[in-house]
Amino acid sequence: MIMENGKMNFFGGDTAVSFANAQTLDEATRKQAVESFNKEVNKKTEAVKAEIDRKLAKGKEVAEKAKDMEIIPANSYILVRPYAENPFEAMREENGIIIPVYDGSFKNPDTGEDDKEYNLSTQADVIEVGPMVKYVRPGDVVYYREACQVPVPFFGQGLYVVSEHQIHVVINAGVKERFEKINNGLVDIAELPDFLGKTNAEKVENYTKLKKLGLVCKPVENDK
Repeated sequence: MIMENGKMNFFGGDTAVSFANAQTLDEATRKQAVESFNKEVNKKTEAVKAEIDRKLAKGKEVAEKAKDMEIIPANSYILVRPYAENPFEAMREENGIIIPVYDGSFKNPDTGEDDKEYNLSTQADVIEVGPMVKYVRPGDVVYYREACQVPVPFFGQGLYVVSEHQIHVVINAGVKERFEKINNGLVDIAELPDFLGKTNAEKVENYTKLKKLGLVCKPVENDK
């Protein structure tokens, strides 16, 4: 057996790595693996940092644009922001925990087993209304079927639109009087949008013209 270049040469022609040099090679392999790993970590870190910087810059750009942007629904659509939970749901306390009075549980008459109803109704704040909306106003709270809403991505505001015809319930102070006025063909001048004119007379005149053309659904101004 002859040692040559860190290898053991046997008389039969076979070779093998010496134990001392094997330890050296293992150390070199480990060092190379650590270096490769660190390079990958640094590369990923730089990529993440670049993505964060990009998103921060985009956020500033969006924030600047949002200052001058307005959003108004068209036609008879209503812009709403749904509640995460029903704010009008009756609650009770049980063992120090506040829970709904009714959680949807019921005895299924078909199977005789305990079952649970799915709440199909959604409650939402009204943000804006379209020019052809008749009864609903910004600031109202409305009930409607969840399936009828359409998402409106707008700077992460959680907005949706729903047609006034899909509204089941309107909640607000004085809403009954408002509905009665509308049904009787009466409305305050304050109900007419500013784009109809600079003065009240212009608003009423332009509104009447649009009404004759069938372009608006809100009632005409009263004479008081």
